Amino acid sequence: LHKVPLARLQEVFFSTKGQSRIEILEIIRILGPFPNVRNTLQGNVKLRNSDDSQMMQIVMDSMIDGTGKEILAGTDDNIRRVDLQLLFSDEQVIVAVVPNTEDNNSPRADPFEKNGSNVLVFLKEDELDEKLESLRVS
Repeated sequence: LHKVPLARLQEVFFSTKGQSRIEILEIIRILGPFPNVRNTLQGNVKLRNSDDSQMMQIVMDSMIDGTGKEILAGTDDNIRRVDLQLLFSDEQVIVAVVPNTEDNNSPRADPFEKNGSNVLVFLKEDELDEKLESLRVS
């Protein structure tokens, strides 16, 4: 849906499920008289040290689409990997940076280059069900 002309990624929710399992909820807004769509991405997270930074790799191996259908990756070609450089994390917030893809996914020398467009901030959402309901995707 990301490539549909009138579809926009509106929200992303990142949840830890234990044993390195994660769940990412994508809320996609389709312009016009159409309902929002929620995709649920599931996978694993791995932490590793790289030079002077902490790296997190998210490996997504399945998706539940907006209709409730589960789609498994099946082959290694369909598994999605996302590398992130961790700047800070605690129980309330995760601050990460998309690494430099032009330099073999190495950590960025200046994480705030390009007006911070590579910085991701995940804040703890205490009332996720209410938030999803307000987005009309509960």
